[in-house]
Amino acid sequence: MKNRWISGLLYALTGSVMMFIVSFILGGEPYWNNIIGFLIGGFIYGAFIRPVMERKMKPKSK
Repeated sequence: MKNRWISGLLYALTGSVMMFIVSFILGGEPYWNNIIGFLIGGFIYGAFIRPVMERKMKPKSK
């Protein structure tokens, strides 16, 4: 379970930093609604969706 939280925080941090850089380059100033959205979305993906996908992709041993 600890690995899930670390993964969630890592994806949240990565996504929000990338969005901060992109919004700063394209618009000249950061667009905070997008940054917060990527922060929340990255956490949800890293903590909940990714582990389920990894379990489904794992080959079944006979």
